Amino acid sequence: MGKSNKKQIEEFSELWHQIIKKSNFRNVEDQFQRLNGLTTIDISIINIVSKNSDVILGEIVLALDIPKSTLTNAINRLEKRNYINRIISKRDRRSYGLKLTEEGHLAQKEHLDFEYMVYGRLLDALDTDEEKQELFKLFRKIINNLEE
Repeated sequence: MGKSNKKQIEEFSELWHQIIKKSNFRNVEDQFQRLNGLTTIDISIINIVSKNSDVILGEIVLALDIPKSTLTNAINRLEKRNYINRIISKRDRRSYGLKLTEEGHLAQKEHLDFEYMVYGRLLDALDTDEEKQELFKLFRKIINNLEE
């Protein structure tokens, strides 16, 4: 179980679930309909493509650390929803890239709006910039320790 004891893990779990409950993000599905049914991998692909218009499939596999078959399945789902199209890469004509459709751009906008709403609400629960900076410091420490 590592350095944390059972009581600490249970307390963390309870606090985490209280945050989710008290955040009260009801009607999120109504507000962000284009995100309904998307997996985190689907959303990550849309996000990557929105930031890099000439990304090739192999780069997405590396960025997300997923098997090619998982990427293929996700792309098929996103194509069915008319969020992306496969294209031949301008950079490497032997490779396929992805392009967001208009619906894909709208889904990415909803994704960003959702993140701003959630993260803004959580940060607004803290009183001072010092508290927010302390939270960021703790998150960075967690990230660094998870990488080890």
